Amino acid sequence: MVEKWTSTDGNQCFRFQEREAFERPWIIMLIALFLAAGTITEYLVNGSLHSLTLNIIAFVLTFLWWLTMPMKANEVIIENTVHNLMDDILRTDAKAAGTAVVNSYVHYDTKGTYGIITSRCLLTLLDNGQVWEYPIIYHKSTEKENRYYECKREYIISDNSEHIQAIKPKKWQRFMTNFKMPDKIKLWLLILTILTIGGLSFTGVYWAVMRLKHWTLLLLVIYGGCYGITEWGARRWPRKVMKIVKSIVSVPIAIVYVLAKLMQPFMAIFGTYFFVALFAFGIPALILKGGAILEWWMPKPETVLFIMLALGSVLCSTHSVTKWIIKHSPLKDTGNHEYEKHREQLAYYLIHPSNIIFFIYLLYFVFLVISGYRLIQCNAYLLSESFDMAILKAFLVFIAYTNMWVKAKNTEIDAKELLRRISRLFVHDRLE
Repeated sequence: MVEKWTSTDGNQCFRFQEREAFERPWIIMLIALFLAAGTITEYLVNGSLHSLTLNIIAFVLTFLWWLTMPMKANEVIIENTVHNLMDDILRTDAKAAGTAVVNSYVHYDTKGTYGIITSRCLLTLLDNGQVWEYPIIYHKSTEKENRYYECKREYIISDNSEHIQAIKPKKWQRFMTNFKMPDKIKLWLLILTILTIGGLSFTGVYWAVMRLKHWTLLLLVIYGGCYGITEWGARRWPRKVMKIVKSIVSVPIAIVYVLAKLMQPFMAIFGTYFFVALFAFGIPALILKGGAILEWWMPKPETVLFIMLALGSVLCSTHSVTKWIIKHSPLKDTGNHEYEKHREQLAYYLIHPSNIIFFIYLLYFVFLVISGYRLIQCNAYLLSESFDMAILKAFLVFIAYTNMWVKAKNTEIDAKELLRRISRLFVHDRLE
């Protein structure tokens, strides 16, 4: 619940119950114990550690979520409240100055490794190129009243280069705009860079986890304990030595944070196609497998492959299906951050039927080139005669479906005219 009021100076004020960092430590401890118990159980029962890698990845992602959850929740409330209180004021001030608002957002000035917030302001970019700052003052709790935020009514014309660069288009965006290069080449260069950097980061993390194997979970538990102790010690004894120790212990978290940022675009692109393929190809395979387990139908493996590829390709190229998949996947926009909105919009663009159809044709093209070369040169099939034939037949089904889809779009039928003509069939006038 956000409490809002206007001060005697005309400034907009608000307060709310802020969430504290490192709250509910039992959540991360319970998850760590649960994952550790699952891994230990698997080792004792089967003598294997196949779930270790997935458990480690799940713990790291959960730990990062738990670590940043309170801060992000507070930021969302602050930003939404500031915009709710100040957007009309921005437009009024801009209109009075003979200009208009292009963009605005809450900016935080920070210092130190931990990003300690020193000041806040509402940055506003105008169409005349000026940048205005509306200071946001944070009032700490006193004996008389609780802490609250105050949005100043008066603005200042910013001369802070960091603030100006923060709200204006980024340098790389200006460079890409001014650099004379076809948009398709820019797109493929950007995608190649994202896939290279993100893929290498993801592969490096996976390799490190697999290299350390079961030691990874032990190291994470030890590190989590050390981090919790240093955090508690820094709060209990806020001295320079403890702050230095805390900074050293926090280095692995900073590294993980950087790697996570590098992998975000890669995971957004890869995750889009992964979730679509998982649903479109996985559900038919599970249904067929379930039917075989229940002995309703015992299809051959080649039949399962044919149905899975044919039906999966059709589902992938059906826009209503892929949109539903994204809407119910982790890529959906939950409203917590603007990044989620951009990620969901990117996912919708990536799953456009034209993109999906091109990608599926590309995969079939690669298969046909390799299998055709092996058959002609080595007189051997890529998988086997029956499996290669199943893939080829699935491709023919997909070709027929896409051609039918294109022809259906090109066929123009006036529904009203067709209804009128069909209705006449029910009218039997008597001949004179």
